[in-house]
Amino acid sequence: MINHYEIPESYLQRIFKNRWFYDCAVVDRDTVSFVLFDNGAEDNGNRAFGTITFGANANLDGRKYTGFVFPMLGVAPNLGKTSVMLGRISGVAVNGDAGDEKWPNIPKSPVGPVRTSPSNVATIDGKLYVCAGWRHVCYLNDAKEWVSIRHNLTDPPAKKVTDYGFAAIAGFNANDIYAAGGEGDLWRFDGKTWRQCQVPTNMAMESLCCAGDGHVYVGLQSGGLLRGREDEWEVIHEDNMTVPFKDIVWYQDQLWCTSEYGLWTVGKDGKLVDADVPALASACSGNLSTADGILMVAGLNGAAIHDGSEWHRVL
Repeated sequence: MINHYEIPESYLQRIFKNRWFYDCAVVDRDTVSFVLFDNGAEDNGNRAFGTITFGANANLDGRKYTGFVFPMLGVAPNLGKTSVMLGRISGVAVNGDAGDEKWPNIPKSPVGPVRTSPSNVATIDGKLYVCAGWRHVCYLNDAKEWVSIRHNLTDPPAKKVTDYGFAAIAGFNANDIYAAGGEGDLWRFDGKTWRQCQVPTNMAMESLCCAGDGHVYVGLQSGGLLRGREDEWEVIHEDNMTVPFKDIVWYQDQLWCTSEYGLWTVGKDGKLVDADVPALASACSGNLSTADGILMVAGLNGAAIHDGSEWHRVL
């Protein structure tokens, strides 16, 4: 059987050889974007950022960059088939219908509504949202401008940087957004104002998912999970992993979690279990992305896609 999602040999030689997936993003069921790092014991700063289209109209587009520290990848559907790479300290680049180029950094403001240090990204109601430390949130509008929705958010108390600020963002829609980070620093935006959620933990918050079951899931330090909404929350899983979940997504009526150490799902009973997937998928743990009915997992050992029915090895 022909693998629709197999990368053509010419593409492998051109850009994927001797590189590994640092991040991935599903644009639609035939299109995915990626950030690749060069193989090596140490990070040499080189980034390959681009988009691949599978199938009869197979295409590869992208370019190489340097200087994007711990980059993140998001999708901006309001700008067409467009992916955005953001450096955690600085740097913005796009690939797709909005261009194939580097953009100016997210602007700073004297009062601080928008900062240049994004921590995480999410697509909400067709727009790309970015959050950052010290409780900053903005989105990319149709005019390719960064719009702050910090509104009534204030700078956190002057303690350790790790105590407060946002490291993850997700939303059911533009009027129901959650941002989290620091040690139990979780907030909800109702489209007009932000309100801090009261949670039963002060563990560091690393990842977020507004799931199809109506719950918000928060990835905690050491692989823990918090579940709830507004002011009703419970810690449903505690662990002692050396790293937290990098990505949490909702796919085919269940929660999926991943880090470089594995791929897991959460059942209706709230229990975290190893994902029931073939080795070709579990070997690629590290990053997750889902859209248009497919799920992509990608990491140090390659990438795989579930098309809604079965798994296919991409690389």
